[in-house]
Amino acid sequence: MATNPLSGAGYLLQGVRLITRPGLRRFVVIPLAINVLIFSAAIYAGLHLFEGLVASLESRLPAWLGWLDWILWPLFVLVMLVVVFNGFALVANLIASPFNGLLAEKVERMLTGRPLDQGSTLASVMREIVPTLVDEIRKLLYAVVLAVPFLLLLFVPLIGQALWFLYVAWILAVQYTDYPMGNHGMKFREMRRRLGRQRGMSLGFGGSAAVLSMVPLINFILMPSAVAGATAMWVRELKGSTSYQGATQSRVATRCVLLVIDHLSGRIGGEVIAGPHAGLPLDQVPTDDLVELLGSCYASDPESAEALEVYLDRERGHKTTEAPRRQRNETSGAPVERMHPEEARAILGIGPDAGPQEVRGAHRRLIQRLHPDRGGSDYLAAKINEAKQILLG
Repeated sequence: MATNPLSGAGYLLQGVRLITRPGLRRFVVIPLAINVLIFSAAIYAGLHLFEGLVASLESRLPAWLGWLDWILWPLFVLVMLVVVFNGFALVANLIASPFNGLLAEKVERMLTGRPLDQGSTLASVMREIVPTLVDEIRKLLYAVVLAVPFLLLLFVPLIGQALWFLYVAWILAVQYTDYPMGNHGMKFREMRRRLGRQRGMSLGFGGSAAVLSMVPLINFILMPSAVAGATAMWVRELKGSTSYQGATQSRVATRCVLLVIDHLSGRIGGEVIAGPHAGLPLDQVPTDDLVELLGSCYASDPESAEALEVYLDRERGHKTTEAPRRQRNETSGAPVERMHPEEARAILGIGPDAGPQEVRGAHRRLIQRLHPDRGGSDYLAAKINEAKQILLG
């Protein structure tokens, strides 16, 4: 368990790398565009108001005080830099917060190979705008109330400034980890408790975010980078031991079902992700209910149907016809989403640092056990082969 500040800073840097992945870039464009619009509007409005103020002063002051322009304009530029590159970033965070939850969800799926309960769409994001903004205001109130004693301590030389920096670091850690935690319905008090248990790592993450927020232009991408980094920190440090994938396990995730394959025994387990039995382990759902879910997946989610067919065949001895799924695949015009590298690693059951030899070894072990000629399934064999191709190019 990482508790030192450097580990927190490392997660922020990992977030910077994550947002460059092809599957995540589109979720960075909207917050970045919002930042650019707000900064541009703020600068334009500031220039217009200041020009009017200078013109008003010049009309009232004697001509021999015209040299004041050489002092007022540099002061204005300094104030604009401070206000625009700090204060307006908070407004940008508030406006873009509904999209940050979607970004956190996509990052978590990339890191774990497992989708959240229902998955977010643009329509669901729009429905969540008001509740998300209310939650953002609640966090702002928490930050304002907590700031009072630290503001008073600013009058203490050196110590006051150091404490203020720690306060800012803590608030930023709370701000950005709220998105992945909030996707799982975690309450604000529980979020703070989990961060408090690893305070060093949390302050390291927030402190590095505070430093980058003061760097012009870089702070434009700070928000999506911090959301992605906070999600990685949630998955690997804050979520708990249940978030870790065993060294001898593979995960195959679809919209409705998660299959967990044990490499040693060949047994298949998992969890229902969507539907009336969402959240229940597959072995706790009656066969008739799984068959009913399979029927609905034939019409709307053929990939989930294939996964359920595999589980029902291997673990319940229930044979199903493939005709409905084949018909659906032939008529569906939906684009096929490319597998992410993190999802490929989850399928092969290997870590993020695995090299080509480990990829080939994991593929060989799995395909020997799950190949159709050896009692496996076409669906799982195709997934395993695709995972190998993604990781080896």
